[in-house]
Amino acid sequence: MTRHYDKAKILLDKSEKILIISHRKPDPDTLGAALALKIWLERVGKSVTCACVDQPSKDFSFLAKLDCFVREFDIEDYDLMVIVDNGASYMSNFHLKYDNFYTSGIPIINIDHHASNDNFGDVNIVDVSAASVTLMLAKIFKYWGVELDVDMATCLLAGIYTDTGSFMHSNTSEEVFEISGELMSQGARIAEISKAMFNTKSVDTLRLWGKVLEKVNVTEDKVVMSVLRDGDYDELGVGPENLSGVIDYLNMIPDTKFAVLINEDRQGNVKGSFRTRNEGVDLSKIAASFGGGGHPKASGFSLPGKLKAGKHFEIVSDDDSKKPLEF
Repeated sequence: MTRHYDKAKILLDKSEKILIISHRKPDPDTLGAALALKIWLERVGKSVTCACVDQPSKDFSFLAKLDCFVREFDIEDYDLMVIVDNGASYMSNFHLKYDNFYTSGIPIINIDHHASNDNFGDVNIVDVSAASVTLMLAKIFKYWGVELDVDMATCLLAGIYTDTGSFMHSNTSEEVFEISGELMSQGARIAEISKAMFNTKSVDTLRLWGKVLEKVNVTEDKVVMSVLRDGDYDELGVGPENLSGVIDYLNMIPDTKFAVLINEDRQGNVKGSFRTRNEGVDLSKIAASFGGGGHPKASGFSLPGKLKAGKHFEIVSDDDSKKPLEF
């Protein structure tokens, strides 16, 4: 893996204008990785732009420079692109916006930890055993001899903290605690991260979570399932952006295989989020059957279409093709 670190460092050293890409619907792992890189690269004299197709949530405002993300750019302005935490080449959605996103000729560094990653970069730093990309980046910075400041350490710890479910998911390893401890010794603001990520919820969010919990059903095959349709948002006057985190509550029900939250996103898509604590279940394979991916214990998918209720829910696309939601 270190030879890839060396190749990436060579590209970064010789580049002057760098574009850092986060995945759509950004979480603290992709944001923290991008911002930690930006802070360091600007410190050594580089011109850096961070981009994401979706505006980062204000919930993450404790991350330094969060307001720097742009949604449009001219790729020809840059001599290097770094893509962080994109589990596959389509996860940024910029390839839909720019025809030359992957064909402009500028080199790409791909840093990721998903098994679904298709190694789309010129340099691919992909470690599927890592709990988060921010954990990977903490190790990379250490290998490069980069000194972290408080803001960088906070960005990195935020990604680790959230991708491990506040150190409660099965990916919480000895290495996670070791690196998190090092980041705290470098000033990472753990109390601020914890409050923002897991102890602060708006009234609108709590109302929507209540609707999700109200609709919970446990199937005969011991799958915990809840389904939200566009009308549910209209009823409560909230949007699907308030759903983040509720899947972990569905996953608390004992003696079940896994939990799945299915929801329409008001943009013509049906999304699914999966979580499990069952060692015998690989959710990435289940998500892959719907064109998605992720990790064995946390995965998801997004498909164009609408939900239709019957004996079982199914996804109906514009061409009337149907995909049953059976697990």
